[in-house]
Amino acid sequence: PLGCAGSTPVSGTQSLYSLSMKPSAKKHHIPSNQIVWTEKNALWYAEQYGDHISNDLTINNIELNPNDIVIDIGCGIGTAVNIASKICNKGKIYGIDPIETMIKIAKKNVDQPSNIEFIIGSAESILLQDRSVNKAIAINSIHHWNDYNKGLLEVNRVLKSEGSFFISSDIVNNDDCGHGKGPLHTNENIMRELKNAGFIDITLQDYTLDNDGIHLIQCKKV
Repeated sequence: PLGCAGSTPVSGTQSLYSLSMKPSAKKHHIPSNQIVWTEKNALWYAEQYGDHISNDLTINNIELNPNDIVIDIGCGIGTAVNIASKICNKGKIYGIDPIETMIKIAKKNVDQPSNIEFIIGSAESILLQDRSVNKAIAINSIHHWNDYNKGLLEVNRVLKSEGSFFISSDIVNNDDCGHGKGPLHTNENIMRELKNAGFIDITLQDYTLDNDGIHLIQCKKV
């Protein structure tokens, strides 16, 4: 995905959260102050790196069902949303991202738009009703939310009772979650914060394919 799920919604500017990338996950952890989003560089970035295997690895390992209602928080160009929409063909997939350019690209990328809705917004302010989805995902984005405490409260709010939240991040050598230092830079820290936010049944599993892989954390709303 592209964009920054924790940013204030913007139009083609500001921060970058991790985009899943083809050649090396190392390369997509770029400090946000080094990127100014224009439609031109967003299109280039999407073309180069928008279909990394982390999207498939996540969607194919979270046991989606045809009737699921799912939100992808930090959907970027909509790669994971598009994959999920084909599985949840009787449900609904929401993609939320604060960067308007990414949402524009995502809308052009979808193959099955009837069960997909893209929203410009942030993790801290999800424009959905309470208890409106039964699964939420964040692929390479939670580390870049401006306020992860608010973001986790919002995820809890929009999830139905016993709904599931999935957090995936690229496996990068010498970097537990592939996102440098910070309050959520290790899986253990993420799992602790999920527990503090009231989530239960928190588990961690790694999935790999060829030379790529993800850490996948799963938890549930009470």
